[in-house]
Amino acid sequence: MIKVKNPSVAVAIISWNDWKNTTELLESVFKSDYNNYDIIVVDNNSDNYHFEQLLNWCKKKKIHTINVHNKSTKKKDSKNLYIYRILEVANVPFAKNLGGTRAYNKAINFALKNNYDFIVKLDCDFLVTKNFISGMVKTLQQNKNAATVSPKVYYHINKKTKIIWWKGLNFTKNYFRFQRTGKGNDRRVIDIGQFKGLIKTDSICGCCVMIRSKILRKTNKLHPPRKAILDEDFFFGPEDMEISQRLKKYGELLVNLDYYTFHKVSQSIFISGIKSRLYHETIGWLLIIKKFCSTKDKIIGYLYFFVRGIRHLLRLLYKKDKDPHIGFLLGLKDYFIKY
Repeated sequence: MIKVKNPSVAVAIISWNDWKNTTELLESVFKSDYNNYDIIVVDNNSDNYHFEQLLNWCKKKKIHTINVHNKSTKKKDSKNLYIYRILEVANVPFAKNLGGTRAYNKAINFALKNNYDFIVKLDCDFLVTKNFISGMVKTLQQNKNAATVSPKVYYHINKKTKIIWWKGLNFTKNYFRFQRTGKGNDRRVIDIGQFKGLIKTDSICGCCVMIRSKILRKTNKLHPPRKAILDEDFFFGPEDMEISQRLKKYGELLVNLDYYTFHKVSQSIFISGIKSRLYHETIGWLLIIKKFCSTKDKIIGYLYFFVRGIRHLLRLLYKKDKDPHIGFLLGLKDYFIKY
């Protein structure tokens, strides 16, 4: 593999009705100590107010925005930001936009078409550090067998405390059950310097990852041929686990614990409501079981969700907040009808 001295990076960000978090993320990206990158913001059917606020922020910061649809030109001596506005709603229950997977595919396809070496996938409720991009680039360049790399992720709510939100995943036998790498529960553990170095993970951090474009193309063409990079059967979660299974066939999935980002754990996702979230997550996890589990594990997985369904049904009878239970039960029903 030829080592590119200064590889090009496309930073893909999805925004939906959340101009404030999006602009705070952009502010942190623009402070990067790496210079060969472009940003692609996909506005996923936001209200006009949120979209206009994003454009106004760019204008105020003197950031040159490039409309992907009308092919406006890139300026050499200016900060450039590609804007891809989606004005569609997916034909699925509770949808208010095209869905995270389909929206990210717009950005990824644009990046692949324009031959970027690496693609960063970032949710808009993140903040990155100055050396995030350069650190991820360096890691992929030094590890030629790697397909992806992520940093460890801290909760943003108390930045000084450095509480772990994510530092890799290590699957147990069944895909619907997973535990975080390391001994014990490493989520919400304070990092006092014990998490260092480079480790392998069974699944990428789908909301904060750098992926080698060359390998993304391979997953699309060979396993099996598909129209979209990310599997659009998944509207929201856990599509990162699905793409991880394909990526692992062509390279290692790494976490560089010497770098970190911050996650606001999202405020933007919950705008759509807990009913929608539970509905789509339920279908997503059942799809993981269907696509990757053995016959034995499929039986165990489906029984597990059946028991959970009974539990939600019982709670529906006496709980005041019925939305989570309705979301789960509708997701369970629609999965077995559709798939």
